[in-house]
Amino acid sequence: MVHIEGALVGEECDAGGWYLEDVYFLHKRDEPDWVRPKHVIENEKNKTLQLTPIQEYELINAQVLASEGFDVDWTKARCLYSYHPVDFHDDNFVDEPETNLDLVNMLCDKSIGYYNLENNTSYEFVKALYANFHASTGIMFLMTFQVKDNNNNLVKDFQARVFYSFCSKSQFILCRPKHPHQPDEVAQNDPKKPRLE
Repeated sequence: MVHIEGALVGEECDAGGWYLEDVYFLHKRDEPDWVRPKHVIENEKNKTLQLTPIQEYELINAQVLASEGFDVDWTKARCLYSYHPVDFHDDNFVDEPETNLDLVNMLCDKSIGYYNLENNTSYEFVKALYANFHASTGIMFLMTFQVKDNNNNLVKDFQARVFYSFCSKSQFILCRPKHPHQPDEVAQNDPKKPRLE
């Protein structure tokens, strides 16, 4: 599923160039004078984290590979990598008064819209759960979100990969139900899947 924003519904573009980006260090924790994002600042306060930068890299890289970049536990990251969590409350991808959450919600809603058209379904976007991103001549968003199945009123987790560009059309790479073998942060917090009434 690759759609260019603004293209005719069902019009596809070549997806051959879309692949999983490598994880690499941008900054290690012992380097001076780099701007630390909020998740790194919080993690540096945790003195029980004992991973070396190489061990931390191997952990983050393994999670990116296993989940195709969607599910990464950022609570152990004290270095800065090419992948990052999206801070929903920040506005680094949008102009105020909007927030990153507003952008992610819009991208998720459009992604499920394309999915519905291609699969003759009628899922309805509910909310974004979490998202990661990496630079890729723009921003590649890897988003996990909830949809409501209008047939049975159950909530399901979906994933979408969207290439977002500030100067050209965005490309909707894929949208799919979350793989059952992938970790589910929502299910870990609430073992009963929520129902929307």
